[in-house]
Amino acid sequence: MKKITIKDIAKEAGVSIGLASMVLNGKSGVSTKNIEKVRAVMKRLNYQPNKAASVLRSGTRKTIGVITPDLANHYFSEVSRHIENIAYENGYTVLFGSSDERRDKISSLIDTFHSDGIQGILITPTQDAKPEIDKAISLGMKVVMMNRLIDDTEEAGCVALDSEKATYMALDHLTSNGYRKIEMVTNDNTLSNLVVRIKAYRNYMSEHGLEATVSIVHEDNQQAMKKLLHEAKERGTDAFLIPRGYLALYLCKAMHDNNYRIPDDFAVLGFDGGLNYRIMSPTISQIIQSPQETAEESYRMLIEMMQNNIPGSRILLQPSLEIGESTKVKL
Repeated sequence: MKKITIKDIAKEAGVSIGLASMVLNGKSGVSTKNIEKVRAVMKRLNYQPNKAASVLRSGTRKTIGVITPDLANHYFSEVSRHIENIAYENGYTVLFGSSDERRDKISSLIDTFHSDGIQGILITPTQDAKPEIDKAISLGMKVVMMNRLIDDTEEAGCVALDSEKATYMALDHLTSNGYRKIEMVTNDNTLSNLVVRIKAYRNYMSEHGLEATVSIVHEDNQQAMKKLLHEAKERGTDAFLIPRGYLALYLCKAMHDNNYRIPDDFAVLGFDGGLNYRIMSPTISQIIQSPQETAEESYRMLIEMMQNNIPGSRILLQPSLEIGESTKVKL
């Protein structure tokens, strides 16, 4: 069913959009006749005002919504913690929701946030969530995407790691330490950040005259991981580049269970493993994007969009490399 807008009310009542808006917001300077006409149409069409817009005008609600794929994920839990801290310091409260990588949950959370009068959302979207992003924007919300970019969402902002630079940084480290048969292992090749990392990996390997191999394996399939390790050994793979943080933990466990040594049999370099990588034995080298920087830049952009009623922009964050024991110089 088509959502009734103020434009529809104005057309049906035979008045301008500006006049209909004045009636809706209780402004003075409108004749009694026109007030009655507009209100009658609003009642007949069961018009529901945009709560987020009215809250923004009145300045009575300082709450933002945050949607992440999984609040149990170390990286996203850290981002969420920093968002909550900076929001609190600036007089805002935060409502959190977890999408579990499902569009229907994103849609439901957006509806809930809108009904609560929330006018700004920070979200890590699924790759097919453009309709949900568009819906949020059409409801008058400002949207900033974190870590993942959906194309053709011009009104939404985005704060993400420079994944191409990060991938080149990781590969430079591996090749400088003597690794040449570097295999990328992921459990998804559709998310925007992973698409960029896979493409950058292939480009780098081609530029350096090295063979590129991308393997897809799911962390809950230990037999598939065992098979991957066996085939990688036969191919002569000497290093794994893993662009998803938690996947490296499962792959390292599979190596241990199948008597492969790190880094003697396979070097390992992952993304965003944080503390989990640092407490492993051996410690795992990793590309890091700062959860605090992601939170601060995303929050700053969202508040600026809300306060100035402007579209978002694109910010690429710079990666850093933390060297662990898993990529020591190849002998």
